[in-house]
Amino acid sequence: MANLLDFCKNLPIKTASAGETVMKEDEKDGEILILKSGTVEIWKHGLQVTTLANPGSTLGEIAVLLERGHTATAVAQSDCEFYVMDHAEELLRSNPELYREMACALARRIIRISEETVELLDEKESKQENTSLSTILWDVEGA
Repeated sequence: MANLLDFCKNLPIKTASAGETVMKEDEKDGEILILKSGTVEIWKHGLQVTTLANPGSTLGEIAVLLERGHTATAVAQSDCEFYVMDHAEELLRSNPELYREMACALARRIIRISEETVELLDEKESKQENTSLSTILWDVEGA
């Protein structure tokens, strides 16, 4: 399989207008959406955590694979088109190449999130060091 988008060409298409919610956190619908065009905001517990704009980005795969509700809410930031993988679990089980493609997409996401987490921790540590240095300087100057 060349890539996920090649597989999707025969799937139905769903459209969403800017501002429309396309998936709700904790809801379970058995669908995986694959972004064809547009930009989608991902929200978790009322906080925007990321934005998806790359064609082929997937939504809902974690819920399908783990048989649970969606882990986040997805809102169309612009007009969007999605390929719809309805009854996705059955489709994944019957197509090992597609299953592998989903696994690779999740692995890439884990790598990206890990890198972003390290950057945030580095920034936090740097701020703490600067705060500690400021406190030391303040104590020395104030003495």
